[in-house]
Amino acid sequence: MIAPRIDSSNREERLAFVRERFRCKAPACGGCGSCHLPGGQPAIKAFEPYIEGKQEFAAVSAALWQCNL
Repeated sequence: MIAPRIDSSNREERLAFVRERFRCKAPACGGCGSCHLPGGQPAIKAFEPYIEGKQEFAAVSAALWQCNL
């Protein structure tokens, strides 16, 4: 599945994408780690700028993984 673009999606669609893509169950996960994101943070927290419509998914992804190269 391709990430919905900010200009053609709403917050709920973007949140659903992130939850599905990373199998994120936050806040109920208790830090399960199934999303394997840098810093061990839940996907919905790491991708908050995307979910809130401030940055595209690719930009947030690039910034996240660039920090851990």
